[in-house]
Order: sequence, then structure tokens, then C-alpha cells
Amino acid sequence: MELRLALTGCRWSWYAVAGALVVAQGAAPLEISRGLLLTGAWIWPVLLWSVMGAREALYATEQLIFSGPRLLARQLPAGWLVGVLIAVVMGGGVAVRLLLAANYTALFAWLAGALFVPTLALALGIWTHTRRPFEALFTGLWYIGPLNHIPGFDFTGGANGSHTGEYGCLYLALTAALLTLALLGRRRQLRCA
Repeated sequence: MELRLALTGCRWSWYAVAGALVVAQGAAPLEISRGLLLTGAWIWPVLLWSVMGAREALYATEQLIFSGPRLLARQLPAGWLVGVLIAVVMGGGVAVRLLLAANYTALFAWLAGALFVPTLALALGIWTHTRRPFEALFTGLWYIGPLNHIPGFDFTGGANGSHTGEYGCLYLALTAALLTLALLGRRRQLRCA
């Protein structure tokens, strides 16, 4: 149901562009796939990710949703996993290429990025109750890092060179911290509801 909610309102043209980005990742040279195509693929679903954690506040359904049983054990992980699934699918062409090339360090960095983006969206959505902070922060981070290849800010791992593994670990640690913040924020919301 969380996946269905996340994809509600997407037109066929959105799916067509998403599919073209994934197919292009598999067909283009690896450096282009890891660079421009992955960058485009991970900005394309920004509006899907931006409602994560804030959907209840945006549609004034907090009282209804927060009264459900075991919300922290079911709904929060389900919403997060849908965000991760979207990131994995949208960047799947690059992941397959890195796996086939046996570039496990770059694959690790890719995975850290795929976990980081939806986790950032979830944590910001829960704490701010709106989609705008994620949209602004992620667009800025996307512009600085993957689009302009600034090492350390490139959460896709494409511009980090010999430090790809180190920055992958950094983004994995940030993901764990953001996931903890999201859990604490949702727990606080449940106490106040």
C-alpha cells in the first residue's frame, strides 16, 4: 500500500522517462551511467520522496494513521523501504553494471547513496511536516555533488575517486543517524497524537 500511495498521481509520461533513464544506464558507457544518467535518475523521483514522513501532515490524516496498531514497527519501515525501492530501481542499471564490472567499492557507495536519499526525505518529512525542506536541501546537494562532481558531496559515489569507499561509509553513517532521528521523531508524534 505504501508503494501505491507513493506512486499515486504519476502519469504514464513519468514512468516513460523513468524507464528510459534505467534502460540508458544499462546501454551507455559505465562512466556516463554513473555520472549524468544516475544523476538524472535520482533527481527524477524527488517529488515522490519529498512526501515521505510528511504525507500524514500534508493530508491531515495524522489522527487516523497514528491511531493504528504498531505504527513504528510496520508503517514507518514500509514507507522507508518504498523510498529505498524507488532509489534502487531508478539506479538499478548502474548497480547491475557495477556488479558485472566487479567494482564492489563503487557498488557499496551506490548502495549507501540509495539508502541515504530516501532516509533524508523521511527524517526531514517527519521533523518538518512538509516537503519543502527536503526538496530544497536535496536539490542543492544534488547540484553540488553529483551534478558538479564535488568529492564528498557526491552521494552517488561517481566523483569520489580513490575515496569512494570512505565517502560511502560516511553516507551510510549519515543514513543510520537520519533513520534514528526519523524513528525518534515519529515516536514523538505518536505521543502527541
